[in-house]
Amino acid sequence: MHTSFSNLSMPQAPLEITVLGSGTSMGVPSLGCHCRVCSSPDPHDNRLRPSLLLSRSGQNVVIDTTPDFRQQGLRACVDRLDAVLLTHGHADHIMGFDDIRPYNLRQQTALPVYSNAETFKIIRRAFAYVFDGRPKLSSVPSVTLREAKEPFELLGITFTPIPLLHGDMEVLGFRFGRAAYLTDFSSLPDSSLALLHDLDELILDALRDIPHPMHQTVDQALALVKKLNPRRAWFTHIAHDLSHAETNERLSQLGYSNVQLAYDGLKIEVQVDESAAPSPVLRSAASPWAPLEIFSTPLAWSIRYAASKGGSTLAIGNFDGIHLGHQAILRASVARAHEIQAVPTALTFDPLPQKVLRPESAPLRVTTTEQRLGCFAELGIEAALVLPFTHDLAKLTPAEFVDQILVRDLKVRAVFVGENFRFGHKQAGNARMLLLLGAERGFEVVIIPHVVCKNEVVSSTIIRREIASGDVSHAGRLLGRPFVLSGKVVPGTGRGRRFTFPTLNLAPEQELLPARGVYVTRTLLEGESRSRPSVTNVGVRPTFHGSTLSVETHVLDPIPEISPGRIEVHFWKRLREEKKFSGPEELRAQIARDIANADKFFTRLRRMRSLRVSV
Repeated sequence: MHTSFSNLSMPQAPLEITVLGSGTSMGVPSLGCHCRVCSSPDPHDNRLRPSLLLSRSGQNVVIDTTPDFRQQGLRACVDRLDAVLLTHGHADHIMGFDDIRPYNLRQQTALPVYSNAETFKIIRRAFAYVFDGRPKLSSVPSVTLREAKEPFELLGITFTPIPLLHGDMEVLGFRFGRAAYLTDFSSLPDSSLALLHDLDELILDALRDIPHPMHQTVDQALALVKKLNPRRAWFTHIAHDLSHAETNERLSQLGYSNVQLAYDGLKIEVQVDESAAPSPVLRSAASPWAPLEIFSTPLAWSIRYAASKGGSTLAIGNFDGIHLGHQAILRASVARAHEIQAVPTALTFDPLPQKVLRPESAPLRVTTTEQRLGCFAELGIEAALVLPFTHDLAKLTPAEFVDQILVRDLKVRAVFVGENFRFGHKQAGNARMLLLLGAERGFEVVIIPHVVCKNEVVSSTIIRREIASGDVSHAGRLLGRPFVLSGKVVPGTGRGRRFTFPTLNLAPEQELLPARGVYVTRTLLEGESRSRPSVTNVGVRPTFHGSTLSVETHVLDPIPEISPGRIEVHFWKRLREEKKFSGPEELRAQIARDIANADKFFTRLRRMRSLRVSV
């Protein structure tokens, strides 16, 4: 019997907000102006046109492509771009639109652009050469315009469009998790107010003290802050009337200690709620919340969905680990399926191709097939084709693979793969060949760029290396959650209960185990919904002259007397290497120190989370 597990995942990757520009349509300093703010030596008084960068797990979203967009992107080291949001069509917010091109060329994919219908009319007129459909001798921006009438997902976070009024012009603000950005507006409807409660960070228009028909004054912005009561507020779209230092001092004297002027380069970190950013959890594919259809042949998929006539969007890959890069591919496929009313489908293989083609060098798998299926379901995949990888399948040419499986049976309308995707006999096909085949056969191909986390490309190879060396913390950052071992609880020797501390002995289903040592972990018992703090030893029990590798977990909280049938162990941090002690007493003393260190780790973690929310 398999029980669906709900694991306590790693702290959700935070959202980093960078203010690319905080000035007005003319910027500060303004051309030809020598006022005291335009002439100020304070770098906080130098303000490019208003724009925001949102970054999470190696992906980036920009709000507004200002005339300064190229300069802003270079200054903030924006090496990749995953989407653009436009608040409205005024020149100071869109005239850097052409600078999207380098990202198209580097990433070999069209970028989604979200805004309202009026902004898209202006964009189509101002950049007619992008949308006229005529052959080009040079590159132009490649985009997909998506009208933001309802919430949508980017960066694993729900984005909610906020209707605003900029004079009599309808514009958009955006809420993302517990933060919101409202630039260039003079008023907002009551219905929009209801979308802006419970914010940690609010960035909003406060042009100057003197009234303006299309912008908020400082006093009007303060009145809105008082009404919405965010933890912190930052003013943007700031004119040269307001000195950074003096205005902040005035706000403090007025009693608004949580309100300041934003400035170019300001970085704000926002914690992401579990509910705001669903992260794939390793659970049984048989769990009742996961309506995942599982197939072993393309024909079975075709029979099941023949009546829908919607075809499929297809994410293809081994997906071992379902790390941050895999998640980007799967989420993109799901989002496109919703747009075109197709079936979001994942195509993966079991066994992994290397096991069949090069068994002597095949890597150990990070996750089981069941874990992969559970992750597919959590990410919104509706159907999974787990294709048995055989020598006959390996003999298909790239064209045969596309024609027989993707086109004929899966009725594919869009395919999503990573940059290093290979397919067909002797891996003759790559992502670029798939683009050509897609153009010939009439389906869309989207190549998802590598996800970069802290200047490191996320890959299963690196994750395997880090797990095998014992650096489970590093592996967890790249996975987006802790590494997990799961399986049945098996009888132990009984020595732990007699001589040291009682343990649950796990028979792991995963192929890859962490390096021998003692780890801070959390353990989820079968039938429970919340994991418990624990300490886990991976090793051979040298103190008791053991020779068989085992995974033994001591749960810090009292557990039921009846041992659970199955457990999941979530690895957070390595405490030390496995060591042989002189006897049970010395071992017991060391385990007590390990437990104390684990307690300290979780106490620090809770304190850090509390501080992040309160800052």
